[in-house]
Amino acid sequence: MREEEFDRRNGPHKGAGPARLHFTGRRAGAFMARGFLWPGILLLLAEEPSHGYALMDGLMEMGVLDREAYLPVVYRVLRHLEREGLAQSDQVEQEGRGPARKVYRLTGAGWKLLESWSEQLDKAAGLIKEFQRRYKRLRDEKKGE
Repeated sequence: MREEEFDRRNGPHKGAGPARLHFTGRRAGAFMARGFLWPGILLLLAEEPSHGYALMDGLMEMGVLDREAYLPVVYRVLRHLEREGLAQSDQVEQEGRGPARKVYRLTGAGWKLLESWSEQLDKAAGLIKEFQRRYKRLRDEKKGE
């Protein structure tokens, strides 16, 4: 797959984004955190090859997911990453405990996507910082009224 084609179909703008955000309060926070599912999985796989349950634990530690109910979604992302050549998997035998596990690792294309996410998140961090600065100024002005 050509890089431009990949970026158009699967880049950082694919999936849930602020335009779809219509929740309030706690649900909004959970919704926004789930928007980090793809970069979270990519980052965890870059740190070390892993299987779905370990990735779920890592995503919960990062605050991306708040419960194991999202495990099927994690596996769906992993299958997509593998199908698109962004990750590869191997069956790894467990030392005397249970069946073999499918362990995923990033490919070169997966690393490129992770880098793209990092660049986009850097830009978003600046936007968030400016948003917060302006919001806090308005909030403080309202308190003074």
